[in-house]
Amino acid sequence: MFNGQLLKELRLLNGMSRQELAAQLNLTEQAVWQFESGYAVPKMSTQFQLAHLFYVNTDYFEQESVPETFDTSSIAFRNGDSLAKKVISIQQAYLHKLSCMIDYLESFVQIPRLSIYDLVEKTGKFYDQGWTIEEIAKLARQELGVADDNSDLMYQIEKSGIYVAEKIINGEADAYSTWSKNQRPFIILGVGKSAVRRNFDLAHELGHLLLHRGVAFDELDKDGYHDMEDEANLFASCFLLPKERFRQDFVNMVGKRVSNPDNYIALKKQYNVSIQALEYRAYKLGLLTPSQNSYFYRQIAKKKYKAIEPLDLEFIVKKPSKVRSILDVILSNNLLTLEQLGANQRVSLQFFSQLFNFNLKFFDKYKANDIVTFDNVIPLKRRRSD
Repeated sequence: MFNGQLLKELRLLNGMSRQELAAQLNLTEQAVWQFESGYAVPKMSTQFQLAHLFYVNTDYFEQESVPETFDTSSIAFRNGDSLAKKVISIQQAYLHKLSCMIDYLESFVQIPRLSIYDLVEKTGKFYDQGWTIEEIAKLARQELGVADDNSDLMYQIEKSGIYVAEKIINGEADAYSTWSKNQRPFIILGVGKSAVRRNFDLAHELGHLLLHRGVAFDELDKDGYHDMEDEANLFASCFLLPKERFRQDFVNMVGKRVSNPDNYIALKKQYNVSIQALEYRAYKLGLLTPSQNSYFYRQIAKKKYKAIEPLDLEFIVKKPSKVRSILDVILSNNLLTLEQLGANQRVSLQFFSQLFNFNLKFFDKYKANDIVTFDNVIPLKRRRSD
């Protein structure tokens, strides 16, 4: 039986409206609504079109729906206080499919005790006791074991048990984070940012996961929402730039010309953090006066550093690697073949590469494992010597 809910999920997963999908199928929007609502079943020719369009098998639509794994109220969208309902629905569908696929992949591997859960418990306890965000950030950095230059931030966050993914996020949001209903933490990063800005996004979303677990973001008024964002920004700043070490490095490396953005370049190399984030931290620590801070940002605008800063093109943008590592373990150890992987989930390899945003060529080295030979079944005859 055709499951229209799965069609709706795939449509949203691909960021399409009913009208856009209808145009692809050369049908009316009303017809698509009927398919999704269960009032009509598409012809087999249409089902083949859908399967081809969304990189799934035709029997994909015969599966039962999995209960929703995310509550949209728990999603902390960065810079996205005015997101449209459509954008939120698309991200919810994406998170749901991402989580379901991770559940499937994790069933083949042994997942160790993850440090993020202990850290969340400690954070909640100490925050309730009146610890400052500065102290919470220092604790989090120590627990995660992040390198002094923040170069391994992505790795340490993924290692802790947080799943990080990247995708194009339509609308105003740069990134977002959330806890699933089964208490799995996620950070979703937008694409197209520099490595140093990505580091700040990671730290910002980590702050939301630690400080704002259980907050119903959709119930906050504008001021309440911006308070949460300010706290996450402060956490990120304190986390990436530990106070005492940063203060000393700032004095030694920036010097007295604190309003000149170019004087922060060496410090940017030191911490893998943007020039603007470095100045923000310094200003909050009282290392710049308000007039120096204002002049700094006039220079940022004049030099057009808001779009791209010095060294931005030299730093390698780190990509999430945890899912690829799990897939590598599964496929390298022949726990699944590529054919079985696709058949079990009723999708193509293109579906996996799109969902997890990695190159389809990732699968090339495992294709040899799918080759079936008959050497052991049909041995070569030995010729009799004359």
